[in-house]
Amino acid sequence: MEFIKKKIYQITTTGTTTGCTGTCRVIIPDTTVIYNLKVLLTQETDDIGFFDAYTLTGNTVHGTTGNTSYVVTGECLSRLNELKKYTITTNFNNQYTAVTYPINSGSTGVDYNASISGVSIVYYINGIKYIDVIDSEISGTTFSFIGQGINNPNFINVPYYKDFKKENIISNPKIDDDVFIIRQEISAFDKNYRLEDIKNLSDLETYASGSFFNIMKNS
Repeated sequence: MEFIKKKIYQITTTGTTTGCTGTCRVIIPDTTVIYNLKVLLTQETDDIGFFDAYTLTGNTVHGTTGNTSYVVTGECLSRLNELKKYTITTNFNNQYTAVTYPINSGSTGVDYNASISGVSIVYYINGIKYIDVIDSEISGTTFSFIGQGINNPNFINVPYYKDFKKENIISNPKIDDDVFIIRQEISAFDKNYRLEDIKNLSDLETYASGSFFNIMKNS
């Protein structure tokens, strides 16, 4: 806990006192003034790194977690081109891949029964419902889907633990797979290959100014 102390100047006004002769005034605080204080706070943060989850079988989560289904809605860019067929036709019912009924969390395709040609197109991609409004006055794309709560495969309902070896880690390690290794260009048999150009002892002694081959004289 820190104690913050700041000096401010109080706004005052004047008022007429009672029971005095002549002009009598006294300086009094102005109670109608609103003061706005700006306080600069500094803090120290400690990075505790990543937490790992016990994903082994047999783990028991203490306590209970409720699962509430809710509808998520919003606006986005159109994804209708992802369902467009390669067939060139003016027939609206043949321009896009049709959805398969019944519609579920994995459905993908255009719902022709709910779409109106030239007005709105209703389609699904991986269970998410999209509506493209193509009216002349209003246009845009909205999406909606029912949240799965704890049934979502991305939800981990297992205990967490802190691995102290991972402290001060704020991001995943960067892996550079574009590594070029410069290997030794001189072969171990380089001198053996050079002997192909040697025809006599004089060539051997004078090759590369006489410093390439190490000639041992046993005399």
